Amino acid sequence: MTDRNAKLSMRVALAMFVKPEIERLRFAKQLGVEDIILWGNTFSRPPHKDVRPGGADMEISFDQLLELRTMIESQGLRLFGIENLPQHFYDKIFWGKDGREEQLEHYCNSIRNMAAAGIYNLGYNWIPYGVKRSSYTYPIRGGALATAYDHEDMKQAPLYFGRKYTEEEFWDNYSYFIKGILPVAEECGVTISAHPNDPPVESIGGVPHLFRNVDAYLKAFEIYPSNNHKVTLCLGNFEEMGGNLFETIRFFGERDKIHYVHFQSVSGSVPQFHEEFIDSGDYDPYEIVSALKEVNFNGVMIPGHVPQTEGDVEWRTIESDRYTPYHHPMGGYRARAYTIGYINGLINAVGRK
Repeated sequence: MTDRNAKLSMRVALAMFVKPEIERLRFAKQLGVEDIILWGNTFSRPPHKDVRPGGADMEISFDQLLELRTMIESQGLRLFGIENLPQHFYDKIFWGKDGREEQLEHYCNSIRNMAAAGIYNLGYNWIPYGVKRSSYTYPIRGGALATAYDHEDMKQAPLYFGRKYTEEEFWDNYSYFIKGILPVAEECGVTISAHPNDPPVESIGGVPHLFRNVDAYLKAFEIYPSNNHKVTLCLGNFEEMGGNLFETIRFFGERDKIHYVHFQSVSGSVPQFHEEFIDSGDYDPYEIVSALKEVNFNGVMIPGHVPQTEGDVEWRTIESDRYTPYHHPMGGYRARAYTIGYINGLINAVGRK
């Protein structure tokens, strides 16, 4: 088991959108990756597939988690944590429906099982339908394809869940969730962090986007103050918010609230933006890593969304599409390898300052 108390430095990691295979883990190791983040969606059955009694499809088991951790460690890597437990684990909590008490207990059991299996980091989101984009074929450098968003295109979106929900409803349901899971996370020594809404707009299709600015995080932290509750610092999303990204890094970093980083780049901000290569967006990635070093960030940074490059093989698989809400290209092996190499170079360069 990896020593969780070992002093580690700022480093690159890779997210797996499907249950990892040895070949993918070797690929990650060959790129200089040290840590893996797994999507919780990828090793739980969808709720309509052979549901087993007793809540077995409502939480991630100790056996599943231990198998995954030891498999990753067999390739000389660490399992940093889990991101995004399946939506059907907490959809009743999300919408404030009957049965949320049972879901909350199972969600807490997943956290307990993580700790028992030696996994102490969990990312979550408050986004019922995943990332929203106007286009997944926006041409950027050399004809690579990126995602793009124009809020004007989304203003006439239908009500995605039957009616318009209020922010007050969403905050009430979120409060129930966070007050329920944080005491368990503290007890187990698990750190949790919230990913921003993507895009960080007020609402789409009758669904409020709570985590669209820094103030939302401050409100979330006040609901149940805890050192175990932090921010998944998605650079693309915080850039889309239109604020000063470096001030955001300093603000959260000085308060030890940066859990880990999604290193993705964009041009523009709400109401209109598109994603870019790591070196062609609006921010200077060298200055980003320098700012993270200045606030003593010592966690992992993963490539977030990357462009779809010529001849690339999509990182996602048919299997992962069965388990997650994203059914569009999110970048392949080549683009991720490029991004990882770039991040590793930045870390080395900043470390020599």
